[in-house]
Amino acid sequence: MRLKPPSFAPDATPGRAVTARCAGDHTTALPKRPQRGPAAGSRARGTPPAGACRAALPREAARRRRGRGRGRRAGGGTAALQKKQARAAALPLAARFASPGCSMEALPRTVELFYDVLSPYSWLGFEILCRYKNIWNINLHLRPSLISGIMKDSGNKPPALLPRKAQYLARDIRLLRQHLQVPIQFPKDFFSVILEKGSLSAMRFLTAVNLEHPEVLEKVSRELWMRVWSRDEDITEPQSILAAAEKAGMSMAQAQGLLGKISTPQVKNQLKETTEAACKYGAFGLPITVVHLDGQTHMLFGSDRMELLAYLLGEKWMGPVPPAINARL
Repeated sequence: MRLKPPSFAPDATPGRAVTARCAGDHTTALPKRPQRGPAAGSRARGTPPAGACRAALPREAARRRRGRGRGRRAGGGTAALQKKQARAAALPLAARFASPGCSMEALPRTVELFYDVLSPYSWLGFEILCRYKNIWNINLHLRPSLISGIMKDSGNKPPALLPRKAQYLARDIRLLRQHLQVPIQFPKDFFSVILEKGSLSAMRFLTAVNLEHPEVLEKVSRELWMRVWSRDEDITEPQSILAAAEKAGMSMAQAQGLLGKISTPQVKNQLKETTEAACKYGAFGLPITVVHLDGQTHMLFGSDRMELLAYLLGEKWMGPVPPAINARL
């Protein structure tokens, strides 16, 4: 269809709407524009040149052209977009949703800590993870286990049985006390505490706490460590365990009720199952930290692997005492 040049009313005045008539007997209103410049014959800004009709230009086509222009400027073209898509596809699924522009948040990763209050390094690893559990995007699960069962299953022996290791252990604990800000120190009768008394009753009690009152498991575990590894107090006698539970915030009735269940098949079997689970992960001592990521399981031994744990999680490591946390006990 051939277009006719638009005809304008001869009495159009500046500032008033100008109507252009196009072929097909329809009209379109042009924007109100003040006349600029006194020169005769100069067309006003916004007035279409002869032979053109703004109504004949579809608005949707103009929008598409503008959109493509913005996309090229923002994304750098098809090649840049393909690179971004390739980088996103290479990320773990949880990390793809962690970007600020996405409305979905990454799900917390599951981290398990297998420990025994007889193990001093378990206490150190426990405190570090408790400091980071509200900083990193993790769900921390505490797993009370029996270190004697793990040592027997793996054929390992306590390091303190070797004189040179025992000497090193004592120096190491003194340094870590300051570095990690945990009030840990050796019991006076170390061999009696470790080799003779053991921790069976204490770990069964923690297992019962985990079954019925998991919300206080962290505090009760810490108090038992404080007794044996800071104040050189007993953790094997019933009254000692009750005192630790009460100091951790449990009522005496709650603590006595749980203490009466430590010899039940439910509690004994649960402690056995947790210890066997640690062995299946490859434990030969405690603590071990187990993290599940993208269908893979990673087992880390010791309290000095937390920086590696941060790397696996894609989280920031800020040292054993994060600056945002007042971690002194």
